[in-house]
Amino acid sequence: MEDYTQRFTGRAEAYSKYRPTYPQGVLDILKEKIHFDSSKVVADIGSGTGILSKLFLEHGNRVFGVEPNADMRNKAESSLAGFPNFISLNGTAENTSLKDRSVDLISIGQALHWFDPVKSWKEFGRIMNQNGWLCVLYNDRKSENYSGIMKNYESIVRKYSRNRPRMERIEGDALCKFFPTWVFEKYLLPNEQTLDFEGLIGRLSSASYMPQPEEDQFMSMKNEIKEIFDKYQVDNKITLFYVTNVFLGKI
Repeated sequence: MEDYTQRFTGRAEAYSKYRPTYPQGVLDILKEKIHFDSSKVVADIGSGTGILSKLFLEHGNRVFGVEPNADMRNKAESSLAGFPNFISLNGTAENTSLKDRSVDLISIGQALHWFDPVKSWKEFGRIMNQNGWLCVLYNDRKSENYSGIMKNYESIVRKYSRNRPRMERIEGDALCKFFPTWVFEKYLLPNEQTLDFEGLIGRLSSASYMPQPEEDQFMSMKNEIKEIFDKYQVDNKITLFYVTNVFLGKI
């Protein structure tokens, strides 16, 4: 059986530099819906290189970044070294190493599809305060009913991807099956990412299911995405469009 915690080994640099961030509107939703403030303690599960953790740290929260992959965790520790409220933990969704009833908000950004639903749900219930909340966030590329760069980007992903995660696209129905007892609300936020060609190829190769530079298919993929970039670039940059899905509910 594959060890999913190792799929991002060697991709931390590209992931940190070229993955989209999360919009400030996420904090606005949390403030309005659950009275989220800087006093709340956050457990960012599957925190990777700390992209989502940084949003909460800049807000003034204490954040436990729980990440099993050493490359990703080390990158987070170096890039977030200026935040004394960041505590990096070598753990998983199923075994975070956090104390009972120690956090107010559990956040999951772009990582739920790697979790065991039964074991992680039990662990979340253990570490969560009585009035705690769970927030699952996903940046989905806006490819449906889109033409141009987004449609062509998706064609490259479909052609060169292999062994994609079984639950890569997170929707309400998928969450109901994953955590059957979780009642949540869904919110949508626009998001976008402007990249030069180096950033575009970095964005592609940051995904765990896409070829890395040392692999045979990488050059073919790079040549094809270069043709697409040249067609749609403006001032040597292109923009990728996303929808940030925010699922928020109580445990």
